[in-house]
Amino acid sequence: AAAISAYGAYSSSQAGKKGANAQAAGQQASIDEQRREYDQSRADQAPWLDAGKQALGLETNYLAGDTSGFQNAPDYKFAVQQGTRQLDAGATANGNLWGGGADADRIALGQGLATQYANNYWNKISGMAGNGQNAAQNLGQQGANTANQIGQAYGNIGQARASSYANTANSWNNFGNQMGNLAGQYGSSGGFNFGPGTIGSGV
Repeated sequence: AAAISAYGAYSSSQAGKKGANAQAAGQQASIDEQRREYDQSRADQAPWLDAGKQALGLETNYLAGDTSGFQNAPDYKFAVQQGTRQLDAGATANGNLWGGGADADRIALGQGLATQYANNYWNKISGMAGNGQNAAQNLGQQGANTANQIGQAYGNIGQARASSYANTANSWNNFGNQMGNLAGQYGSSGGFNFGPGTIGSGV
């Protein structure tokens, strides 16, 4: 009976450990997958984050008086080049390519185009900066959710381990109680009889 009880306690503790290990392995796999998915999402969003940072820098520079980004904008440069070419062609036809009137026309063209295209430039970089901000917010929310889920998974692993330890302790506790009961029963019945004389009989 003692051997059977000991084997039962051992088997129960081993089964508890295997169950806890299996649960921990499953939770760890979940943690690894959640991290992989977050890292992949961050990599996918990186172009929008980078573009948003660049656009924010252009906004800051523009508000500080640095208009180089606007002056180098492809659509504005193209409009200035085309307009200047037309003015030069007209001034050349009139024999006044380098005259004061031609210069005044070029200045007026540049000012007019600057006013027309400045809002377009600002709207474009603002939209790009907004896309970067949205990407950052989405990643922040996803990061918070991932952290909560991973934290819960680690908590589950801890609970599985604790439950395994508690089950093991209970199994060996029960085994000890059974051994105590058996010893009491044999003692009250006159002890263990091994032939002449009796152990535990008080004789």
